[in-house]
Amino acid sequence: MAEYSYDILLDRLAALCSQKEKSEYDAYSYLQKKGVPSAECQKAVDYLVKNRFIDNQRFATAFARDKARFDKWGVKKIAAALSAKKIDQHTIQEAVGQISGEQQKETILAETTKKAKGIKDLSTPQAKAKLLRFCAGRGYPPALSLQIINQITNKQYNQ
Repeated sequence: MAEYSYDILLDRLAALCSQKEKSEYDAYSYLQKKGVPSAECQKAVDYLVKNRFIDNQRFATAFARDKARFDKWGVKKIAAALSAKKIDQHTIQEAVGQISGEQQKETILAETTKKAKGIKDLSTPQAKAKLLRFCAGRGYPPALSLQIINQITNKQYNQ
């Protein structure tokens, strides 16, 4: 173990989990980085889950809501990030399912419109491709992205 005892690390991790939602994976990684053996890491994570310091469902829901609202991420990017944190697929689907389609549409429209302002000629296929790559990078659904890109470029033609 590093410079701290197991009990001190467990108390510190419990305090961190009280302040901000953490996943089981985050807690396990934190303890491993501090040099705690794997068996004790799992024991600590189990303790934190049992005492409701950690709840993957609660974490996934908060993560999805915050990433959609503040970082303007799409559901695909949110799902990939949650999957990287070892959250199960059922929990991921429930979390991203709480992001409304209307909220997604408004976000895609606002963010893509901002991006389109930086493109000189929106009538070219390259411009549409650039906007589509932008949307894909943000994790927006392709069909909805294409629909909104067409809406933006058609508006540009008519002006």
